[in-house]
Amino acid sequence: MTKTQNVVPLLARRFLLSKSSEGFVSFITRVSVVGLALGVLALVVVTSVINGFEGELIRVITGMNGDVILYSRGDPLTDAKQLEEKIRKVAPEVQAISASFVTELMVSGPAGVAGAVLEGIDAEAIGKVTSIPDRVISGRLPERDGEVALGKALADRIGATTGSEVKLIAPFIGDGSGGQAAVAKTLPSHVSGIVQMGMHEYDSKFIFATLPAVQAALKQPDRVTSFKLKLSKPDQSRQVADRLAENFGYPFRAKDWGQLNKNLFYAIRLEKVVIAIILTVIVLVAAFNVVSTLMMMIHDKTREIAILKAMGLRQSQSFRLFCLIGLGIGIVGTALGGALGLGLTVLIQKSSWIHIPSDIYYIGFLPVVVRWPEMAMIGFVALLVTFAATFWPARSVSKRQPLEGLRYE
Repeated sequence: MTKTQNVVPLLARRFLLSKSSEGFVSFITRVSVVGLALGVLALVVVTSVINGFEGELIRVITGMNGDVILYSRGDPLTDAKQLEEKIRKVAPEVQAISASFVTELMVSGPAGVAGAVLEGIDAEAIGKVTSIPDRVISGRLPERDGEVALGKALADRIGATTGSEVKLIAPFIGDGSGGQAAVAKTLPSHVSGIVQMGMHEYDSKFIFATLPAVQAALKQPDRVTSFKLKLSKPDQSRQVADRLAENFGYPFRAKDWGQLNKNLFYAIRLEKVVIAIILTVIVLVAAFNVVSTLMMMIHDKTREIAILKAMGLRQSQSFRLFCLIGLGIGIVGTALGGALGLGLTVLIQKSSWIHIPSDIYYIGFLPVVVRWPEMAMIGFVALLVTFAATFWPARSVSKRQPLEGLRYE
């Protein structure tokens, strides 16, 4: 045993790959590898799916509202141009601004009536801030008075298609100034297009029209209710929102994409942690299988271990031997599970064959996003748990005397 650096890996490879007398140890070894692989596979797939779900929500929310939205909690705002200049001074990170006028109303179509949110958009600026123009699946966005674009789910609900005639029923027209009472009004409109943002909350409520048309119909000339902002550095959206809220004050309020659905994103992150903990139990069960595998191997190789110790194999070497065997099982199981998990995520991502109810889960398919730091963490934890599970069997065999193994041979 002079070449101690080479003996332990050689013996580990021989013990791990050799067939036992009845083949039972080899079977238990395969079970350990498969159990660990299943645990890693489940963690990889579930984590990637949750990442994809979160990323898809972020894409849709920013595609609808921009990175930051500044809006009024009171009356509609005047002097939109001056406000835009102030926004750019307060937040130099702002790349583009799109003003809009948002109000709630009813819409009547060929097949029914539904509540809706009418948004007047700036046709020139909206494409620079949001992805609304890219989400038109039929027709086009409105370009003139009397034209509207409907969310797909809303259009299906009221039976409208591109070219249909619908009626917008606004409960209050005007601001009641000048002694004139605000009254309800019906606005006949032509459907110029259908928009599908990919989030049921938006597709089932929103109607888009040109900003001047909405201002004129609601008798709110040159007024807006909100500003959607596109940032040069989207990762600074929270800081920009806080800065805008601090500088503008009441009645303004600023929110970034995360604050618009704060509870939802918190629930997603919490769910991710809980699921990861639950699935880690599979890895722990596989680690117990590794312990049983090593104990069976120690029992099966009692004579060989005793002879090696009689020939000069030291306690530290026998300890490292069985630690290396357990680590080998962990490496094979982790690599197999990781490869299968990544392959499954690619399959789900390419095919999009798993569909989910969009009115419950906001989106209609199962998205997948692989984050390599998380994959590395999953592999590290799996190997760490497996390696820790080898300590007790390895310590047990290292303390045995050579005569104990030969006594009953």
